[in-house]
Amino acid sequence: MNAEIQTYINKQTSADKQICHLLATTIDNVLPDAESKIWHAHPVWFLDGNPIVGYSRQKPGWRLMFWSGASFEEDQLSVVGKKFKDASVFYHSVKQINLNDLKRWLKKSREIQWDYKNIVKRKGRLEPVKITPKTKTMKDTSAHDERIAKITFTSVYPMYLAKVEKKGRTKEELQEVIKWLTGFDNRRLQKLIKDKVTLAMFFEQASLNPNASLITGTICGYRVEDIQNPLTQKIRYLDKIIDELAKGRKMDKILRSK
Repeated sequence: MNAEIQTYINKQTSADKQICHLLATTIDNVLPDAESKIWHAHPVWFLDGNPIVGYSRQKPGWRLMFWSGASFEEDQLSVVGKKFKDASVFYHSVKQINLNDLKRWLKKSREIQWDYKNIVKRKGRLEPVKITPKTKTMKDTSAHDERIAKITFTSVYPMYLAKVEKKGRTKEELQEVIKWLTGFDNRRLQKLIKDKVTLAMFFEQASLNPNASLITGTICGYRVEDIQNPLTQKIRYLDKIIDELAKGRKMDKILRSK
């Protein structure tokens, strides 16, 4: 995570930290090539110099704003700007954040953009950005791999828990799938959370399940079986089986029982 944004989050209250952290880490995961910084006093992400998404604390709550969101045709982005093409949603607690919606909006933010970075040059006139479709490959992902390796498991575990509980699954089921993949029982897991280990340290200590290679499919825009960096692949294995848990897949299928 951008150091400026982490500092910004650290200044918030405990409840607000949860909202800010979940938004920031999700945006980073879905838009790994975006530039992020504190812009006009709040966190904003850019693609090719064009502002895409940001959030700020306002009287109605935490406002998540997509600069081109009015063109996404998403009913939940109901706070539409009067002058430009922006649209927003407000959150008062982390439980209100629907990760499926958020990830869908973020993907649209890459595909649908209005050219804000040249708005001054065009004297206030907005024009659509012509997006050249890009095929994600696993080439040259070293910066992304390095960044996620430094994320602490302590910071992502509450996101995992919120994600599965929102879909009616339990904390015990979450711990079961983590134990299956890593070998960590609940006592060891709680110690790792308390010690604030990075994901790199987390998987260094794990005993990866021999059937982990049976985990296939797409997560965060990448096909897990094609990921070349070993640590990144292990992290995505975990993301994938937790995603399956949240989506209601049967436990024996998630645990790749033969």
